[in-house]
Amino acid sequence: MQINGRELRITPSSFDDAMALQKAIGRALKGTRLELPDTVTTQLTESAMGDIIGAVLGVATSDDVEACLFKCSEKALLGSDKIDKNFFEKVENREHYYPIMVEIIKANVGPFFKALGSRFEGLTDLMTGSLTSK
Repeated sequence: MQINGRELRITPSSFDDAMALQKAIGRALKGTRLELPDTVTTQLTESAMGDIIGAVLGVATSDDVEACLFKCSEKALLGSDKIDKNFFEKVENREHYYPIMVEIIKANVGPFFKALGSRFEGLTDLMTGSLTSK
């Protein structure tokens, strides 16, 4: 993935760190009600979109998820810059926070669900699209 002409390189974290991120996301989503149509490629109702946005915001505002994301970002680089909190101290880098963190989630949590992919086809793209369009 390219961001501002620089390559984003993400190396998956250790099993323990990736599992901690998965669990943190699960805790942030716990109790979230998502009522999706039979296939996520059909038109979503306003209520379903609200549920998805609520779930995304639950993850985005979790201190536990944030801590795990930064632990998993220890091996991530944008060009030659390490992805850490200092990277985002520069205001001009903050617009890249969600695109970078979504890629870190994909690299670290995605493999746990790879075999389930066909059952939930399109859900990851839908969630990612909600993050990047808001």
